[in-house]
Amino acid sequence: MLADTLLKEGDYKSVRQVVERIFRIVPDNQILADLDKDNNIIYHTSRDIYNDVMNLGDGLCDAGLKDAHIAIVAQNSYRYVISDMTISSGVGVVIPIDKDAPVDLLTTLLDKSDADAVICNANCVKRVNDAKAGCERLKTLITIDRRMPDCLFYDDIVEKGRQLGDKGEFRNMTLDLDKPAKILFTSGTTGTNKGVLLTNRNLAANIMNCMDAIRAEKYNTSMSVLPMHHATEINTHVVVRIACGRLTYINDNMRNMMNNIRIFKPTIITIVPMIANAFIKNIWANAWKNGKAGKLAKGIKLSNFLRKFGIDKTHKMFAEVYAPFGGNLNMIVCGGSMLNPMVVRGLNDLGIRMENGYGITECGPLISINGDTLHEHLSVGKPCPGIEVKLKNIDEDGIGELCVRGECVAKGYYKDEKATRLAFDEDGFFNTGDSARIDADGKIFLMGRKKNTIVLQNGKNICPEEIENIIETNIDYATDIVVYQAEYEEEGLHEDLLCAGLYIEDEQKRQDHDAIIADIKAINSRMIDYKHIDFIELVNQEYEKTSTHKTKRSTLPKVCSSQGIRIF
Repeated sequence: MLADTLLKEGDYKSVRQVVERIFRIVPDNQILADLDKDNNIIYHTSRDIYNDVMNLGDGLCDAGLKDAHIAIVAQNSYRYVISDMTISSGVGVVIPIDKDAPVDLLTTLLDKSDADAVICNANCVKRVNDAKAGCERLKTLITIDRRMPDCLFYDDIVEKGRQLGDKGEFRNMTLDLDKPAKILFTSGTTGTNKGVLLTNRNLAANIMNCMDAIRAEKYNTSMSVLPMHHATEINTHVVVRIACGRLTYINDNMRNMMNNIRIFKPTIITIVPMIANAFIKNIWANAWKNGKAGKLAKGIKLSNFLRKFGIDKTHKMFAEVYAPFGGNLNMIVCGGSMLNPMVVRGLNDLGIRMENGYGITECGPLISINGDTLHEHLSVGKPCPGIEVKLKNIDEDGIGELCVRGECVAKGYYKDEKATRLAFDEDGFFNTGDSARIDADGKIFLMGRKKNTIVLQNGKNICPEEIENIIETNIDYATDIVVYQAEYEEEGLHEDLLCAGLYIEDEQKRQDHDAIIADIKAINSRMIDYKHIDFIELVNQEYEKTSTHKTKRSTLPKVCSSQGIRIF
């Protein structure tokens, strides 16, 4: 493997070492690619990455930003990757923030992270300036894509670094591996955002965990889809592929994903399960619309028969299905929530394998990955070789809180000693907050977020994610599904009910209450009594999500509405 060649000098010790090593060993390899304004693919080699990182680093130091906290508030781009890698390689501390964060949240995150400067798109400047008023330390704005008044410009900073050449401060510095390099904010799905502080050593350990756990073809290509402020995308996908010397295409915006995937023609994409669900639904919807569903079903049956004998003709047989995805897609890596087994099976039938990764921001983020979701979709695999795991407070079903220890694990939260103290046990294990069980082979099975656990009046615990997955598997017409507990009142009596919130896009199906009730009752009949859905809430739009499509559970209703449906 190419990765083995790049590791012949030993494991990577920092992101900076990744940049330096690929330049020395594979200088002419095409590593990153994006699109210009005319949708032409622009390729960037290892040499380009090295020169751009060194020049930007020297330019930032010359601009007085050495040891500064520098936020990035921008859409995905080649320059985003270069900025992230440069800042975390010795300039200071990089703080990736959602480019769509509203002003009040942006102010909070910039202030909480002590941001001195922000690298942003020109169309974000107004919001950043609005947020700047509430941030005492924030003085400098740098535009990444075009010149703006009262802002420094990325190109000018890079040019200054190029002029400094070998005299530049950045390229001559010695990196402290235990120095803070990145602050990543947790998603805030169940509470306030916390700033996870990662060192150079943490980031490098995560790279090695990924290289040890994720195996793929030598000459594959990938497309970066998810927002780069998210730990999974930048730390576990893009930088790791750079460390392997492999080509990654950069999708600038989620809205452009399907257009860009046709242009880039990748073999792998990394997405969240919601997008995978949409893929399979759209494939079959188009097949039915065009009168080809029967032909597709017969083709799958024949293809699966041939694959039993090691003959894989999926890409040839289903060329029409693959066309919207560029024609080469054969693997999807997912993370963020449980997989729907019907989606796993459906994509596999078409020749697209799914892998399910599990991670948490505080752990770098990767903890484990399951490469065989077809036969065991509920498992997230075994821990990466550099990680230890254990369960604590184990119940009678063998389920406990998953705890993690390893070099990739952050030392704590930025300027939050109390939260840091509560997050670790006496042996240095990080408490993930996820409920899980571990089987005899060491494979992890997630049961849901501890903070999301619903505690019933009889003391029984319910993981809403488990029931959501069951409903999703059995009710394919529901576009968005959320399980939660809410108070129900009838004739002066109050009781807490287990609710299923459903968003059904098809108006005709949404109005067919009898069919919906029958489907929920059928699901209830297959579950233990205390997990039965008691109330159905039909909503007019999808539930509020984070930028990585996780439901913001803190915004869910506490009281059942009068328009809902009581199940008896």
